[in-house]
Amino acid sequence: MSRVLVVEDERILAKNLGEKLTAHGHDVNIAYTCRDALSMNEDFLPDVIVLDLRLPDGDGLALLPQFRTVSPSTNVIVVTAHGNERIAVDAMKAGAYEYLTKPIDLEELKIVVERAVDHRQMAESMSFLRDRQQEHSSLDRIVGQSEAVASLKETIQRLTRSEALRLCDPPLVLITGETGTGKDLVAQAIHYHGPRSKKPFIHVNCTAIPAALFESELFGHMRGAFTNAAQAKRGLFEVAEGGTIFLDEIGHLSPEMQMKLLHAIEHRGIRPVGSTEARSINVHIIAATNRDLQDAIDKGEFREDLYHRLHVVLIHLPPLRERPGDIPLLAEHFLALHCRRFGSAPRSFSEDAMKAMCRYSWRGNIRELNHAIESAVLQSTGSVIQAKDLPLIGGEPEPQIRVSMVGGRHIDLDFENGCPSLEEVEQTILQAAYDHTGQNLSRAARILGITREALRYRLKLSRNPENVA
Repeated sequence: MSRVLVVEDERILAKNLGEKLTAHGHDVNIAYTCRDALSMNEDFLPDVIVLDLRLPDGDGLALLPQFRTVSPSTNVIVVTAHGNERIAVDAMKAGAYEYLTKPIDLEELKIVVERAVDHRQMAESMSFLRDRQQEHSSLDRIVGQSEAVASLKETIQRLTRSEALRLCDPPLVLITGETGTGKDLVAQAIHYHGPRSKKPFIHVNCTAIPAALFESELFGHMRGAFTNAAQAKRGLFEVAEGGTIFLDEIGHLSPEMQMKLLHAIEHRGIRPVGSTEARSINVHIIAATNRDLQDAIDKGEFREDLYHRLHVVLIHLPPLRERPGDIPLLAEHFLALHCRRFGSAPRSFSEDAMKAMCRYSWRGNIRELNHAIESAVLQSTGSVIQAKDLPLIGGEPEPQIRVSMVGGRHIDLDFENGCPSLEEVEQTILQAAYDHTGQNLSRAARILGITREALRYRLKLSRNPENVA
C-alpha cells in the first residue's frame, strides 16, 4: 500500500481528496498547514505528496526543498489555482513531479498519483540495482597480490580519477586477454569508480546479436525502416547516453559494422536505421576482445584504422597460469562466496587440493576456477575439499616429463625438483644432431635450421668456451 500525504488547507476539499485516494487503496494522511506537513513528512514518509501552494502559514513552494532533504525520492504533485500555471512551472523547476489546477478532477488526481507512485518505485528499483551493481563492481573483487594485479588496479584508479572521462569525447579503452580473465569486471570497475557511475552501463555482447540486427541494436531505427519495424526504437548508444557502453568481444564484429562503428567514434554521432539525420552521442566506449587483433588485421579480418582508434588506453589481462601466486587467494575468495551462496558451513582446502589447483593450467582462467570451486562446494560432503572433489579436466600435469631425442637420447625435466637449464638443453640438442649425422657439420646445421657457422660456433663454445672470441 502506497502512502500519500495531502497538504491542503480547504478542509472539505482535503476530505474529498483523501476519500478518493483511500478508496483506491492508498494510505492517506492530511495536513492543513506547512508546520503539520513538515512534521508528517518526517513521521509518515509518504511516497507521494499532494501539495497546495497556498497555505495559511506559508508558501507551499518553500516546502519542496525540505521535503527533498527528508526523502529525495518522494514525488510531489503541486496544486494551484486556475490561472497560476506560471507558479506551477516554477514548482516543476524546483523538483515537483507534476501539477494540477483547481478545481481538481478527482479521476485525474487518481491517475497522476498512481503514475507518481509507479515512477518512485521504478526510481528506487533502478537505484537499488545501480548500488548493487556498484557494490559488485568494486576494485576489491579484483583479487590477487601479483605485480600484474597491483598494476591493473593502479591503472584503473589513475584512469577513473582523470577528468578526461568527463569529456564528451573521453579516451577509449581496449581490454585484451583470454576468455575468463575478467575483462567485463575491469570494464565495470572503470565505469562505477569513475565520474559516469550514476549514468547507465550498457554491456553489449558483439557475438550474441545477429549481424542483420546489429546496426539497429546499436544505433536504433525509425518506424517503417524495415519489415516488422512497427515503431521507432532507441539504440544502445542512446540508452547509454552520459554513461558507458561496453563492446565485449569486439574482435568478432563484422567488417561492415566495424566501418560504421569507426564512423560513429570519429564523428561522435550515430544515424538510426531509416533516418537521414545524425544524433550526437556522449558515451564512454570500452571495448574488449580475446582475439589477437594484430593477427586479425594481418588476415584482413579487422580494420587497422579502427584498431588504432580503439587503442588509446590498452589494458591487457594476463592468463591465470602466468600469475599462479594469485590462485590461492582467488580459490579462498570463491570458496567463501559459494559457501555463503548455498548456505553451506565454512569449508577449507586440503593441501593436495591447493597444490592441484596451483599446478593446473586453467585454460578457462578465473571463470574456470570459479566454476570448479562452485562444483566442489555443491558435490563434496566433508568440511575439507580434497583434490578429487575438483573437476580438473585432464587431471594434474605431470611434474616430470621426458623429451625423446634422435639417436635414442632423451632429456628428463623435473619442474618441481629442478631441471636442466635452457643452455644445457640446447647443447644436448646440438650434440645429438651432430652425432646423428656422423659429425657432419653441414647436415646437422640443415636439420637444426641454422647456419653451418652458427653450429660450429655453438659447439666450439660448449667444448671450450674460453677459446671463443
